[in-house]
Amino acid sequence: MVGFVNGLTLVMLKAQLTHFQSAGKYLSVLSAEGRATYGCALLTMALVKFGIPKLQEKVEAAKAIPPTLGGVILSAMAAKYFAWPVKTLADVAGSETFRGGLAILPNLGLPSSFWAPLMSAPLKTLKIIMPYAVTMAAVGSIESLLTLQLLDGIVDDGKRGSTRKEVVGQGIGNLAAGLTGGIGGCALIGQSIINAQSGGGISRLSGMSMAIFLALGIVSFAPLLGQIPVVALAGVMLLVCQSTFSWSSLRLWGKIPKLDYFIILLVSYVTVAEDLAKAVLIGTITSALGFAWKQSTSISSTISTTSLNPRNGMPRLPDIKCYNVNGPLFFGSAQQFSRLFNAKEDPETIVIDFSQSRVFDHSALEAINNLADRYGNLGKRVYLRRLSSDCARLLAKVHVGGLPPYEIIEVDPGKDPIYGIAEKSELYSDVPVAKVG
Repeated sequence: MVGFVNGLTLVMLKAQLTHFQSAGKYLSVLSAEGRATYGCALLTMALVKFGIPKLQEKVEAAKAIPPTLGGVILSAMAAKYFAWPVKTLADVAGSETFRGGLAILPNLGLPSSFWAPLMSAPLKTLKIIMPYAVTMAAVGSIESLLTLQLLDGIVDDGKRGSTRKEVVGQGIGNLAAGLTGGIGGCALIGQSIINAQSGGGISRLSGMSMAIFLALGIVSFAPLLGQIPVVALAGVMLLVCQSTFSWSSLRLWGKIPKLDYFIILLVSYVTVAEDLAKAVLIGTITSALGFAWKQSTSISSTISTTSLNPRNGMPRLPDIKCYNVNGPLFFGSAQQFSRLFNAKEDPETIVIDFSQSRVFDHSALEAINNLADRYGNLGKRVYLRRLSSDCARLLAKVHVGGLPPYEIIEVDPGKDPIYGIAEKSELYSDVPVAKVG
């Protein structure tokens, strides 16, 4: 999550910095355009961060205007009054975009440029479209869900947003946008944070209201919106970057495992260099591999003595050497598990206690059987304690010829754990379901 937030923050920052460039170079503060551009951005940031909040503390009526909206409006008025040479939205997007009126609304239906190739060569067209569609759907869904998680933490009202409603609603909205000639979208972390910080994050209607008022503004007040300086909006987004970036992550070096810090840096880099879908995929794989590695090296054992009740009616045996296994036993830790034991130097009878461990998969079963075979080949016996009933039965199934006489499983229904094993379904065919209690 930290890598995602930092990565998207850097993407936003990179996008905003382009508004302070001309012909690929940053504007000089010595030029009139440079002074106006940097000054307008700084004015907006100062108004949003300090000026309007201070005014709201003294004037109750000022609280009705969000600081971001008030800062942009005042900066636009200052740029217009002093005739600052700054680029406006109309300059960047074209005056035709901000002509306003109902004529700018899209027409219902897909464009002919889509229908013509789809009807003439449907499979070929879908083959071209599908990779982009899947990638965009994945990126949109992931960014929306991660933004939802971030906003839950910012608002902190004791409620949690519905991930299902978010994904379904986004799908319906994007389908409607495509059918009306629009462009699909998803939750944007910058706009979402602005909305939350302006007080709208506590209402489910805030997003809808934002979209409706934006549409009304484009239709009814487009010429006025076109006069807003681009750098005024960039100033707002720079403040969003400042508040979104997880500055505490810079202080985590040396305080968290190096692998976790590496994953944060990796996800941030891939988010900036590639896209969010690849970043999440790479981050998930790296985290899973890192977790498997840590678990594989965390298995250990302690040695103690215990008493033993043999099945053949022999008297109780005291002071039997016991290996107490700690940590999960699975494919990653099977080799380390086998190194915990010294079959040649151990006595003729030992106990392996799995009270603080759990057997997860086929590799773990094989590791236990192979270990017992090592002791059996030396004429020694191994008693296995605190295994689940599933594990006990599967150990006999995966061992060629069933359990040998030197591999003995102690059964205690009152104390044995209950868990399943990740194993082939055919081996589970006649294994009864364990009962709880």
